Amino acid sequence: MPRSGFLSALNHRQYRLLFGGQLLSSFGDWIDFVALISLVAYQWEAGAGGLAVVSAAAAVPWMLVAPFAGVWADRLPQKQVMIGCDLARAALVLGYLLAPNLPVLVVLVVAKVAVSTLFVPAQQSTVTLVVPKSALLAANSLSGFVTQVCKIAGPALGGVLLAVTSPQGAFVVDAATFLLSALILSRLRLPARPPRRAEAAAGDVTGDPDADAGSGPAGRTGFRHELREGIAFVLGNRVLLIAIGSLSATIFLVLAFDTLSPLVLVQLGISQSLYGPAIAAVAAGAVAGTVLVGQWGQRWNAFTLLATSQAATGVLIALIGAAVLTGFRMAPPLWLPVAVGIGLCSTGILVVFLYLVQRATPQELMGRVSTVVNIVPTVLQISAPLVGAALAVWIGLGWVLAGAGTGLAVLGGVFLRLRPADVDGPADDPADGPGGGAADGAGQAPVEGAAGAPETAGAPGAGDASGPADAPGPDGPPEAAGAAAERTAPPETGRDPAGTPERPALAGSADDARPDRPVGPGRQHGSRKKVDMANESVEALAANGHSFEGASEEQLAVIANLSPEEVEVINSIKSRLDGEVAAHSVAPPSDTVGGLVW
Repeated sequence: MPRSGFLSALNHRQYRLLFGGQLLSSFGDWIDFVALISLVAYQWEAGAGGLAVVSAAAAVPWMLVAPFAGVWADRLPQKQVMIGCDLARAALVLGYLLAPNLPVLVVLVVAKVAVSTLFVPAQQSTVTLVVPKSALLAANSLSGFVTQVCKIAGPALGGVLLAVTSPQGAFVVDAATFLLSALILSRLRLPARPPRRAEAAAGDVTGDPDADAGSGPAGRTGFRHELREGIAFVLGNRVLLIAIGSLSATIFLVLAFDTLSPLVLVQLGISQSLYGPAIAAVAAGAVAGTVLVGQWGQRWNAFTLLATSQAATGVLIALIGAAVLTGFRMAPPLWLPVAVGIGLCSTGILVVFLYLVQRATPQELMGRVSTVVNIVPTVLQISAPLVGAALAVWIGLGWVLAGAGTGLAVLGGVFLRLRPADVDGPADDPADGPGGGAADGAGQAPVEGAAGAPETAGAPGAGDASGPADAPGPDGPPEAAGAAAERTAPPETGRDPAGTPERPALAGSADDARPDRPVGPGRQHGSRKKVDMANESVEALAANGHSFEGASEEQLAVIANLSPEEVEVINSIKSRLDGEVAAHSVAPPSDTVGGLVW
């Protein structure tokens, strides 16, 4: 039965696999966290200094390594990157068992986190490949849901493992979660990457990540150029700048008082024994928030949701600050809704931030952009507690809370005023485009196979030939050569343009080409630029000899909605097939090639 709302992303088999891998890895990360703390603080008795060193080791790679890892995430096949990262992390966690002292352990922790900086952008890029734009917000909400649930259940499970085994036993379980994640991800069948900009300019439409970097002035550019390209895209994109500013301000202002929360309870006259329930209330609000955003967030403009969540979070924090300053007291249970509200509203910021990054970024830049946009928030995440503690000593805890809350509320209003009308970036949605159904093993677009080389998704259902849809295991056997004729056959002309959950609608359906079609959460309308690009697509194909005589209105809508990159791919295929397919066909060349295009 098709899922809707919060669970709509799970309609897509490839996302279900990705989601399963994330669930296992997230649990493993929290088990690993608890075991590391236990090993350093209790077994080795390294004290506060040891804990600080381990915390720094887990944070530094996200600032220093992540931007470079993003370049490699854009160069290499996502599936192989994620599987390789899971296997590497499993090996490094098992290495914890052999660490004789803190310095060796710190080196292993840095290495493991550095591998994670490559895994995360590859995962983010994969989400945009296997989930259509209409389900991206739900997909990010599900990811946030997993994060929050694992944040609650992971440490509890880690504590149970420590009680019945030891930190070393918990490390073994963590390594097993990474191995299981790699096994699940091996089932992925991803659509081939769209050609990178430099490759397209050079006429190379293969998107081969192993192409020679020095193949020519118009070919693949150098590593530093690609890194600068990602940074320049972020700095030149208003959507991303507003999203980064919003998240950075939220992280800094919230974390400026978050570490002081035990002192806040004392100032409010709340017993220290209620500190745990207060933290749980925030987490419960965050879990509820992911469900609400995933279920109904599509009804709102993304920036309105982001700014409103930020302003509401600020108001709640400012109320706590006002209570501390005035000495206001009330029964402790009455503060729990405030804690739930803070968790609930913060979700609207975190989930929508990821959504905006994915919507505003073309696929070939996703790895670099997703790492670059997180640099500033990561730096502020480390510095905010220190700044907050210093301000609390200087001006008092109540003023820190009141100032942070007021600042968030004001910034929410500012970002609401600055919101762009359109969140779409320059790239079309690969998961919605021609062959997008391949994400569910049902399409006809090239997909990445187990060895990283492009293979072709077969007839509908071929991707599931090796076992049940959700069963983890190795990829199925290659398709028989006899399926080739089925690959080149035109799609069914009577197919419903709206698609089905397991066979998403084509981006070029009649509905998708309507100029008044909403382009994001809310009621924005398609821009004039998009209409011009559609006309250019038709003209570019016609100029290359494609005939549209007798084409239906729906077929023309498909062509009109192609991106410039897709047009270039089709023209390149035509030039290669004119002399091959047409030579072995009794039909005129234009009819043969036209059939392949449709």
